[in-house]
Amino acid sequence: MPAKTFTPSIELRDPIHGPIAVSPAELAVIDAPAFQRLRGVKQLGFAEYVFPGAVHNRYLHSIGAMHLAGRAFDALRPSLDLDEASAARLRQTVRLGALLHDIGHAPLSHAAEALMPLGEDLALAAYGVGPGRASHEAMSLKIIVDSPLTPVIDATFADLGATARDVAAVLGCAAALDPGRFTVNGVDWRPCLKALLSGELDVDRMDYLLRDSYFTGARYGQYDLEWLMSSLSAVVVEGEGPEASATARAHLAIDGRALPTFEHFLLARYHMFRLVYFHPKSDIYDAMLDRWLSSEGPEARFPADPERFVGCDDAWLMARLNASGDPWARRVRDKRPYRLVVELDSGEASERRAELDGRLSEAGIAPLWLGSQAVLSRYAQAPAHKRTNPLYVRSGRGQAPGRVLRIEDATDLFGRFEKTRRIERLYVAPEHARAARALVGA
Repeated sequence: MPAKTFTPSIELRDPIHGPIAVSPAELAVIDAPAFQRLRGVKQLGFAEYVFPGAVHNRYLHSIGAMHLAGRAFDALRPSLDLDEASAARLRQTVRLGALLHDIGHAPLSHAAEALMPLGEDLALAAYGVGPGRASHEAMSLKIIVDSPLTPVIDATFADLGATARDVAAVLGCAAALDPGRFTVNGVDWRPCLKALLSGELDVDRMDYLLRDSYFTGARYGQYDLEWLMSSLSAVVVEGEGPEASATARAHLAIDGRALPTFEHFLLARYHMFRLVYFHPKSDIYDAMLDRWLSSEGPEARFPADPERFVGCDDAWLMARLNASGDPWARRVRDKRPYRLVVELDSGEASERRAELDGRLSEAGIAPLWLGSQAVLSRYAQAPAHKRTNPLYVRSGRGQAPGRVLRIEDATDLFGRFEKTRRIERLYVAPEHARAARALVGA
């Protein structure tokens, strides 16, 4: 029986993307308790203490990312050599990947990952998850392939042929990949779809930049979404990679005319990190949360059982924090953060940090240092042999016809930002802030 095409059931009204069409099968996943948990997980943690509007959650961000994944696939479709059934299956798989990419995220902030369960307790050795503290990606994997949500995905999308393992594979878990699932007409489409979910131009970033910019009121994250979407295509590269064989691999590409827009997209993310995500006030709250979590000990880890993990949202973690007598927990609860005294560029930090520590120590003031570094592109900073899934640029109008370049060969932006600016921030307890500023000359 041929696979069904996408049939929307309802439209969700989103302040960023407008009406978002959701199918009955997708609604079954959205209504599952594991996904509903994301209603209680704020997208930006403590950022609301700086930007009062930043109370949006990972629930709507994930739905927005799913919407953009569908739009991106539709933009790619003319360049994909796929029959209708295969196209419907891969489109649904990439939409589900975007929808579920954050389903295992810790509450409040990335600092809470300190209490993620151990990898061995997740029992995902067959999927490449080893011992030691698990990441939120590993927790997401657990929920997708080994939880009550797994049979919901497999049964609900059976008519399209999409499976939970396919979703895990397109999110980057190579061990979940069933041979041939993404190969159609001799071309492996997984690299292209994977790039839409985690790459230089992925739907996660496309959504959160616009969403975070809107809710914080900071306009640094604005970029031309429509032009980027219209520029998308796929290129097929023959016999590449360590497993080079007769199977060609498809990669994500943009039209050369959209290259300045892509550069602006990277810069928008860079400036959002510098001016919003690494804001000194939300940064110190994350640091205080981290110090409290470190004092909790390993017995306080989040449960590895997905059904119990459903209860671990922001309110659950704040209830634990409010019940704690730890001094760091009290500072978070009472909104008495350490105060910023001085901010040093990386060039002067090595020389001045020891000097400032000495002055404060003599005065009996304990310093707390935090470093932040906004990176333009982790892909570009990685060694060449690790750039396994590049973004490509097709020649634009007026350029050599049919020319295709890897992104790092098509722009000099990476070179201009090769030396990223690192900032070292010195904080002290609020009762010592005035004296500390006098001592350091701030």
